[in-house]
Amino acid sequence: MFGIEQKVERAARKGAAFSAAALLGGVGVAFLTAAGWMVLTELRSEIFAATVIGAAYVGAAAIAAALGMKKPHTPPKPIGPTQDTSEMSPLQLVVLSFVQGFEQGRQKDHVA
Repeated sequence: MFGIEQKVERAARKGAAFSAAALLGGVGVAFLTAAGWMVLTELRSEIFAATVIGAAYVGAAAIAAALGMKKPHTPPKPIGPTQDTSEMSPLQLVVLSFVQGFEQGRQKDHVA
């Protein structure tokens, strides 16, 4: 039980830190948006400022959506040697495979 309590405590700390970071980031973005608005209205006009800031947010949203839709890369599972439950040795399996291949090749000759 003690291990579960530590995991819950760590998860709570991570959640609180992420929430604080999101809140502080949101406040920072709000101030940067206001500062950008002030600079752009001084340089051009309010319509220009609204267009630039709106395009920046739409672009950021499009990038976030594209990253969210991206499937995670999962490497292919390696195909390793399978455990054989038969009582045959590897040499016997090779000979059996050879004989089966020989038989299939002989059957193809008779069919054609």
